[in-house]
Amino acid sequence: MFDFIHAFFSSTVMQEALFPALLIAVVTSSMSIMVLAHRLSFLTVGVSHASLAGLGLAVTLSLPLLPTATFTAIGIALLLALMPNRQGINEDAGTGMLFAGSMALGVILISSASRNEVDLFGLLFGNILTVSAEDTRWITYGSIIVMLSLITWSRSWWSMAFDMITATASGIATSRLRLVLYGIMGLTVVMCVKLAGIVLTTGLLVLPAACAWFWGRSMFSLWGLSLLFSLTGTLGGLMWSYHYDWPSGAAIILMLCLLFTLSWGASWLSNKSSH
Repeated sequence: MFDFIHAFFSSTVMQEALFPALLIAVVTSSMSIMVLAHRLSFLTVGVSHASLAGLGLAVTLSLPLLPTATFTAIGIALLLALMPNRQGINEDAGTGMLFAGSMALGVILISSASRNEVDLFGLLFGNILTVSAEDTRWITYGSIIVMLSLITWSRSWWSMAFDMITATASGIATSRLRLVLYGIMGLTVVMCVKLAGIVLTTGLLVLPAACAWFWGRSMFSLWGLSLLFSLTGTLGGLMWSYHYDWPSGAAIILMLCLLFTLSWGASWLSNKSSH
């Protein structure tokens, strides 16, 4: 075991992957609380899949991959926030339409590119082991923006999640902060693409808080537990990936699913014994 741990941390590839992976884990664990509180799980699915259009544009026009995908995802998230809730076009319907249309556009654009220009498997399922220095800088800048936003507005977003009317009456600019939340969520989604890919990104934004929800009560306790589960899942998943030569994104999501199952089982046994 000690030999494996030493080999894992001594690996040059893992040393380069650990910093961005753990940084993403910190950011996603924090946003995960807001995603569950505001019931935005399906929205993260839509935005992550719709970001394929941005990746397709980047490949076709030879633009920077993550920045182009970021602006696309933020734009789509803001468009969903502004979607009129009338004439049958509610948020769920809007997410489904943009999800399908944007992903179709992305598939067409990427299919016309040379196979040497794009790692489709990496885009869909993630590969943190191929992260470049430029990707790491972009992830770092994005993480700073997300964490500063959470520090500034987390209390307001938490209040809005449970009682929008009271939050508005108390002077919180709910309409503006809802747009900010959706935009920050779009930014967070793209940061996850390198780690978990378009298909698996939702797991990073749902599972940490889902594990914590069995135990935490306040926003801060949920955040601490979500951070613990996220870091454990990411580090454990990378170790699985290193040992078994599994795709890193899939290994991390599988580890988080295991932690959720264990957390749910422990909570069930705890409640059963208390009765």
